Amino acid sequence: MMVRLLLPACLAMALAFPALAEQAPTDATAQVDLQQPARIRLFSANGQYLAMRKNHTRSGAEAEVVRVESKASKGVFSTLASLATGNESTSIGMPESFATGTLGGIRKPFYREFALVPGQLVNVMANFEGNRRCVPAGERVRDLRFTLPPSLLLTPEPGLDYEVSFGTDGSSCGMNARLLLADGRSVPLPTELQRQRSPKTYKVEGTHLYTFLFRPGSVYYRPVGEAEDLQLRIDDAEHADAFETAMREIASRPGTQMCIVLPDFFYKSPLKDRLDRVLDEQDKNFPAILEPIEGLRKVRQLEDHVPTTFLDAAAYCQLAGMMAFPPRNTLDGAPDVAAPAQSNNP
Repeated sequence: MMVRLLLPACLAMALAFPALAEQAPTDATAQVDLQQPARIRLFSANGQYLAMRKNHTRSGAEAEVVRVESKASKGVFSTLASLATGNESTSIGMPESFATGTLGGIRKPFYREFALVPGQLVNVMANFEGNRRCVPAGERVRDLRFTLPPSLLLTPEPGLDYEVSFGTDGSSCGMNARLLLADGRSVPLPTELQRQRSPKTYKVEGTHLYTFLFRPGSVYYRPVGEAEDLQLRIDDAEHADAFETAMREIASRPGTQMCIVLPDFFYKSPLKDRLDRVLDEQDKNFPAILEPIEGLRKVRQLEDHVPTTFLDAAAYCQLAGMMAFPPRNTLDGAPDVAAPAQSNNP
């Protein structure tokens, strides 16, 4: 089976990849802490509430839900207290940002910070307190009583910090999610479109675009546009057998497609070698493409100080997959869940 090295000409020209012959192999050895917690800062204010399910793929007693509410939501005396003294923000050590430095106004904004398990799918939901209801931006509403509030899905990555806020422009509302950098600056999170689920089985049917992000010492992967945890693997010989078994099972699933983002076309590592072995066993028409990280960064116009995240790879591969596999479009329909980040929302 031959993996496609380049996309169709229209996108390949935009990527402006350097000539293959000029690329040198990337060293695959590195020390990676895949257990380093991620962190999230949730902003709220009087008249709003945010709820976060920290392990969205778990159910029942295993579900872990936290709520970010103001004093005003707890009764009249708490409302008076919040108007007098404001709501207290709590921090676990995330960098100060523009957003934390501009808190103020009569709505008494505040924030809460939480540690997150890396790779574990998070669902953040928000709405107004009381009888007021949010109409998500871009959605038509027949009856406010049955309107779902805005939400976002996020698979946090090791060591990264995130900020999420909820707001309105007077006619509609939405959520804003950003990646917080160590110097306090932040950038919008990429938009990953969520796939439609079958109303009968509540499962995503059709194609499944598995996206891989290889970097020295690690690989992250999951199907994009589907509500699943992000798999984090140490890239060494000790974990190679288990990884190959998992890849063989994924490759055998009907509708599997692969988009593999890696340091360069010649990248070699224990887990990349095992993935290559599995792909070589597939039919020559097995849908898989390779994308160098540098090409991804050029297309997404990432500045030098901004890290390459799995969400960057996911958003990029959704576009690349639509162009590389047109007969079997990776997006079967309109999203059924709010995108992880809508930077243009209120």
